Amino acid sequence: MKRFYLTLILACSAAATLPAYAATGNMPGMDNMRTVSGQATKAQTFMGQGKINSISPDANSVNIAMGPVKALGWPSMSMNFLLQNTAMLNGHKTGEVVNFNFAKDTAGGYVITKITSAKQ
Repeated sequence: MKRFYLTLILACSAAATLPAYAATGNMPGMDNMRTVSGQATKAQTFMGQGKINSISPDANSVNIAMGPVKALGWPSMSMNFLLQNTAMLNGHKTGEVVNFNFAKDTAGGYVITKITSAKQ
């Protein structure tokens, strides 16, 4: 009978502590879900290709007419993306076709994490 109560106590304490442990963000394998100050860090990244429509260095953003993104179920469209940093656009210009990686930020927008010229 003592073994039963000991098992019951251990099961109840595990059930009470696991949700609290999960809420701290210390669970193994959950590192890819963290974001810092509105910028994506180690989040799931997606790849896109498109033509730069406009560059807005003041707003730290770029508008790209891109092809579909199958991983997100997106059709071809034009979309504004934030830039992880403005230096990423050094050498890129309006009308250029680029390949880029992007991730979702904490505000629900998307941030370009890498951008390179596409070979045509």
